[in-house]
Amino acid sequence: PNMRGFSPGERRYVRAKLLRWYDKRNRFFPWRGESDPYRVWVSEVMLQQTRTDTVAERYPRFVSRFPTLKSLADAPLEAVLSEWEGLGYYNRARNLHRAARIIAESRQGNLPADKKSLNVLPGFGPYIAGAVSSIAFGERAAAMDGNFVRVLSRLLDISEPVDMPAVKVALESEAETLVPPSRPGDFNQAMMDLGATICLPRNPRCQACPLSRHCSALAGGTAMTRPIKTKKKAPPPGVTVFQLWAESQNSIRLVRREEKGLFGGMWELPGLMMDGRPLQPDNKTLAHLCQSALGPGWRPGKVIARLTRTLTHRKILFVVLSTVKKKGIPNNNKKKTSPNEKSIWAGAADIEALPLPTAQRAVIQAARDALPGDQENLFD
Repeated sequence: PNMRGFSPGERRYVRAKLLRWYDKRNRFFPWRGESDPYRVWVSEVMLQQTRTDTVAERYPRFVSRFPTLKSLADAPLEAVLSEWEGLGYYNRARNLHRAARIIAESRQGNLPADKKSLNVLPGFGPYIAGAVSSIAFGERAAAMDGNFVRVLSRLLDISEPVDMPAVKVALESEAETLVPPSRPGDFNQAMMDLGATICLPRNPRCQACPLSRHCSALAGGTAMTRPIKTKKKAPPPGVTVFQLWAESQNSIRLVRREEKGLFGGMWELPGLMMDGRPLQPDNKTLAHLCQSALGPGWRPGKVIARLTRTLTHRKILFVVLSTVKKKGIPNNNKKKTSPNEKSIWAGAADIEALPLPTAQRAVIQAARDALPGDQENLFD
């Protein structure tokens, strides 16, 4: 790629000015100054796809419930998913749990201290590996999040898309050289803070930037157009999820998803997903769903609630249908009996305790709100 790098003198200037600025202006967060590698790791996993103010609220709760790597590794996945509820991107929690178990079993509970070894663990990748190794262990390694990339692309006025493979490699190489041998963790956090508070995506506050004298994009008048990215693909088409509302003795039927994929290992109303937005599956399909999810004697009823949510950039329309049980069919309110149970009749306390995606809680609430007046207080 056609990209210039910093001169040795520019590197020294950028490091010194940025760290001086960071020492005066760094933001306070519950994980800042943390030396326990496990807690640094947890905070970085949370921060990967969640707003800092949300993480600031949820991180203390998580490390209070799972204060050590061993306590996380020993916990059932369901407990971890339950504590992660509302943070989204649940694969992060599953990978956190998997990696904790690997480290507990094969490394006596000690995280590897270098970026290369961390990078092979589930859920790590170059950014989290660089962040943990530099912040927790003082390794000279770059942690390039979106903020770091934006700052670097402006400082060097990179005129090619930063997500092109060759440009990415060149940027990573420049970043690794730019990180100083001393205080590498502080430097990485300073770059993130600068991008989050000064070098903003749309309206950069260049007049307040400690690095403005060495910013090529500012000098060239191109700061507003950096970084350049390749055009995004069109978002995937929406999907419709048809779900069943089945009641029996103050409980509703819930099923547990397979552990892989979106919301893996979490609980939801029984249902099926269909691409696009069909009016409704045919009666035979719905009847089969009723039989498999609820047993013989149940049949689908009418639509009682509709709710649209956007999850991982995809619009999902949830359609909840009532169900009807034939007279004479005995109640089978089997509660969860083992961690491997795939379906249960869940009362209010179960729904409160089980890990359910936030969107699914909203769907259940919408269905409850739509129930006839005499059933509104079913779970109250």
